[in-house]
Amino acid sequence: MQDFLLIRDPKVAKLLADETRREILHNLRHREMSPFQLAQALGKSVSSISYHLNALEEAGLVVKTRTLVKKNLIEKFYRSTAKVFVVSYTLSEGLIPGSEEYAQWTREVCRRAVENLPSFGYKLTKELEAELTDLFEKHFIQEQRAYEEVIAQQISPVQVEHSSLRLLLRLLSTVSLVKRKEYLDLLDEISKRLLREPPKPEGSS
Repeated sequence: MQDFLLIRDPKVAKLLADETRREILHNLRHREMSPFQLAQALGKSVSSISYHLNALEEAGLVVKTRTLVKKNLIEKFYRSTAKVFVVSYTLSEGLIPGSEEYAQWTREVCRRAVENLPSFGYKLTKELEAELTDLFEKHFIQEQRAYEEVIAQQISPVQVEHSSLRLLLRLLSTVSLVKRKEYLDLLDEISKRLLREPPKPEGSS
């Protein structure tokens, strides 16, 4: 299993927009599992899991590790091909033909994040929600671009598990990002809008 897999194909990136496929990859990053085991873990039917596994295998995101034969039953086991999957920032921008759907999914993720700001005490107007969605989307793309640059710098395998590897990727990316005026200006813009209507302490009038 390789440490990182950078995804530049819009069709492959589209697979990651499906929650069940993301859950399958999450499980297979940690250990090999059969469709039956995955179905039990995710509360899905075996036929549904098998369908998703076939799509992921065809895209090169999972691979069969072994086949176990018990009497008349054949059980196949799968493993993720990488510890961390990173979608190229170019697909999030929707500029590559075929990436429009993934770009729309990216924007929807950002919109939902903004929608939940009131849970942290921030008040939103429709205008502010639209502005913050744009800014969150820009932040997402800059972050993905930094991830891609960090991956390109790797010169040898990293001997850590998935969680530590993702933490390392985030830290190295952040170190790179905070050196860029464009990124700091973006954070400043987000900060100004979040502070425009600061949260009130609970119980205050």
